[in-house]
Amino acid sequence: MNRELNRSKLPRFEVILASLFYLMSQYVGSPRKEIANAVSEHFELLHQHPECGSKVLRDVGRSLHLQWRGLTDPVMPDFERDKVRLH
Repeated sequence: MNRELNRSKLPRFEVILASLFYLMSQYVGSPRKEIANAVSEHFELLHQHPECGSKVLRDVGRSLHLQWRGLTDPVMPDFERDKVRLH
């Protein structure tokens, strides 16, 4: 994704969280690239969302976006995935 968010069309923060929970539960039953990609994109939305006031959640969103993207993009470098410290 890595693009500027259109804030006028952005879902509420709670909707992004609920969607993430749903998508991850779907991935457990059906581990498909399309679902992993959607999870990655939603974690990026969480990371960049203006209502995300928690640095911990932003950091987790960034880190998990990269990890899930790694499931769909095998050429993505590993060096960024585990860099984020949560506390």
